[in-house]
Amino acid sequence: MNTTNSNAAVAESLLPEIPVCWRNPTDAQQLAAQPNAIRLQGPFAPLLQRLNEVGNVTDLTCNHSASLEKHNVSGDIYHPHLSDTDNESAEAVHLRIFYPQWQYGFALLDDANCDGPPQYSFQFFDHRGEMMHKILMHDSSDLDAFRRLAGDFASPDQSSPLQLASGTAQADGIDNTIDINALRADWAHAHSPDDFLQQQEQFDQQRLRKLRLAGKAFAYQVANDSARIILQRMAEFGTSVMSQVGNAGIVQAYYGKIKNIRSRDSLMGIMNSGFRMQLREDHIDSVWVAKKPTTDGIVTSLELFNRQGTRIASFLSKKGSGQPEPREWRDAVMRLLPIFGT
Repeated sequence: MNTTNSNAAVAESLLPEIPVCWRNPTDAQQLAAQPNAIRLQGPFAPLLQRLNEVGNVTDLTCNHSASLEKHNVSGDIYHPHLSDTDNESAEAVHLRIFYPQWQYGFALLDDANCDGPPQYSFQFFDHRGEMMHKILMHDSSDLDAFRRLAGDFASPDQSSPLQLASGTAQADGIDNTIDINALRADWAHAHSPDDFLQQQEQFDQQRLRKLRLAGKAFAYQVANDSARIILQRMAEFGTSVMSQVGNAGIVQAYYGKIKNIRSRDSLMGIMNSGFRMQLREDHIDSVWVAKKPTTDGIVTSLELFNRQGTRIASFLSKKGSGQPEPREWRDAVMRLLPIFGT
């Protein structure tokens, strides 16, 4: 056996790949035209709440600049009464779903565009036809249950063209009014950690404006490579990190230790076994440190924004009540040099 070639193959397998939702960011129309795709009829919450019937699945949430993928997740996570994971778990995944943004859904019975064995998936898109969330069947999934769900929720109309909206997500119904005094008073108030995490999981289109207005004691800008620096440090410490990726329809969070960080050109990836997060570093326009008082002490987050001012990903190192955030996380973030005057 050629050890050099074997090591090279392993290294290549750990490099990040371009997720499909980046290759075709508006591919709902293409998917609708595939003969192996079944158009689903909404609302989609009842479908997802029956995913426990298929067993374990792989979840993928994405936007144009970041994706988060977790393998071998119980389908129970989509049930509203079962989705909160045990706070004592060393590894956890959590979803916060905003169903009004879920416009189109498909069941793909055999993805011919994928290399290797056939893949079966549910895929969901917003009203512009941009992918928000993908649920792939795992090796252990019950494919008969998958086909049954696809049939139960199949739309009676499988042929009409999709009516996709134009424009950008940032233009959809934003109230530009912010009461600065009320914002700062609320920010200074010590929320419970659970309330804070729930706010973190909201897709807030004005988040960047709020950070700019919160005051330097609570939020400030740092260098665009700060996420890479912090994640590498947390990998060295073995500190668990909560990574979040979202869009207008869903925010997916994963809590666990960072094992492997790899990069290719401008693409950075966390390539853990069973968990993958990928990030287009060339899409990062600003990175902010946010400090929020809670009843367990200050919670510090690192938040990444694109050129349109939309949050593409965020990181923190706390997921529940009762304990302060790890000191090594806070110390590492506090060493990032602020960029003032921006």
